[in-house]
Amino acid sequence: MTEKSRDTRFQVSADRHSGSRRVRYVETSQMSDGECLLCQMDEGGVPVESASPQESPVSDSPTPAIDEQDEDSFVENELAQSIENQLAANNPEFVTAVYNKLTLVETPRDEIIALMAQVLAWEISAMLEQDRPFDLVRYEQGLRALPSLPEED
Repeated sequence: MTEKSRDTRFQVSADRHSGSRRVRYVETSQMSDGECLLCQMDEGGVPVESASPQESPVSDSPTPAIDEQDEDSFVENELAQSIENQLAANNPEFVTAVYNKLTLVETPRDEIIALMAQVLAWEISAMLEQDRPFDLVRYEQGLRALPSLPEED
């Protein structure tokens, strides 16, 4: 019978009176027989016979294009949700004040949320273009000017 060599990369400690065991992985560079999976991975890949059957190879195919209309719809929904969150938290307070003002002039709720989301998008866009922090004062000015939308800078 051949004697199976013990894998020295793992150390197991257990107390016979305890219901648990502790397994610790020890990184070694003394695997002279070339069986070190980490070393093989560093050298260019895992051998086929050691790869698990559940793993699928990485595909070289390009990722599918995201439909621009789907992306726009997603962004609109997220911005509207941000406005809804601001209204629910009453933070910042001017968001609720502007909402109430637009309600008084009988603007439908969906339209109010859409207009406010456009102002939020306008400020986020300016923030990214100018590489600056979010300007709460500018955001408030844009909201208070509703139903007129802010001009593009």
